Amino acid sequence: MPTVGGIPLKYISLVVLAVQNSCLIIVMALAQGPGRKVFYSSTAVFINEIVKLIVCTVMTVRETIQDSGRFYPQEFLNDVFGGDAWKLAIPAMLYAIQNNLQYVASHALDPSTFQVTYQLKILTTALFSVLLLNKALPALKWMSLVMLTAGIGLVSMEESSSRSSRGRSTQDPDSSPSALSPLLAEKVAVAAPVNERPEVVVGLMAVLVACILSGLAGVYFEKILKNTSGSIWLRNIQLSFFSLPFSLLAVYLKDGEGVTEQGFFAGYDMLVIAAIACQSAGGLIVAVVVKYADNILKGFATSISIVISAIASVALFGSKIGSVFMLGTALVLGATYMYSLPDKPAVKYVDLGSQMDTFRAEEGQLGSPNHGSNDTLTSPTVRLDRIRSQS
Repeated sequence: MPTVGGIPLKYISLVVLAVQNSCLIIVMALAQGPGRKVFYSSTAVFINEIVKLIVCTVMTVRETIQDSGRFYPQEFLNDVFGGDAWKLAIPAMLYAIQNNLQYVASHALDPSTFQVTYQLKILTTALFSVLLLNKALPALKWMSLVMLTAGIGLVSMEESSSRSSRGRSTQDPDSSPSALSPLLAEKVAVAAPVNERPEVVVGLMAVLVACILSGLAGVYFEKILKNTSGSIWLRNIQLSFFSLPFSLLAVYLKDGEGVTEQGFFAGYDMLVIAAIACQSAGGLIVAVVVKYADNILKGFATSISIVISAIASVALFGSKIGSVFMLGTALVLGATYMYSLPDKPAVKYVDLGSQMDTFRAEEGQLGSPNHGSNDTLTSPTVRLDRIRSQS
């Protein structure tokens, strides 16, 4: 495990991710304050992928020159598009479908219902970690994940209710390593009348499938990073490259008319640019977390960042903290502590009875130590059929 100053990179990346997410949420709240121009979130998602692609390309070229003292563009292109590069198209496609389903769900459900149900992605991530990565999760860790899901759901529910009471709109949650966070896609607009929204059942089905795809895509990306030889920078180049067509398609389908009329960069200013830069950095941090930690710990770091940003909003935006928020925060902190507890050693049982029978059979074939005498090996006066041993 790589270290920085003697501290494992695993823990450093988790702390940095929590700080980065907190900063992003605060910057986006400032960027979308009352009286500010509305920008198109789909264009921000596309620019985010472009920035990550450029940064990762520069870092890959730099590492190649440092390692070999030379750089050949043809070899670079072969590394990016050859071999198992196609594997990154799978999570890119899954994230694209997930984002569209989130968009459907956020319009079909009220904000509180959406916020709570979408936290099921924490449990689906854990489930796919067990299925695809053979990760062992004891009962205590499953209990902590359920607590985390409930806690962050309560925090999100109160935050959503607080935004609604201030006349803010529901958020469009384009949240994934290849898309901007939910707050980045939030729009200041009047919600559609209830009778114009899709059926609630459709919304619940959409958010459920989105949670499944979120867990599957994240764990699949983790498996690629940990089980293949490509560097983090190279894998992010491939992921961003395959995400670009889906992002561009989203611009056309979601905001095509507005972009045509007002321009691709309508509403952009320094705060929006800062948010895009922050989210681009977050995408790279997520790759480090997934490489050296895992998606489950990433979920904990992201959940803690939501709590931190909500507390910061009290001082910055005059938000109020209620009993529901306090209960949710307590559950998040308690779940984090429970998950960090060391696993109990597994108890194995050794069947001494069958081993003794085998030993006697071998003794009968080979003879006792003093063959021909009466000095034979006798069985113990008390035979333990099973003995517990800890590993």
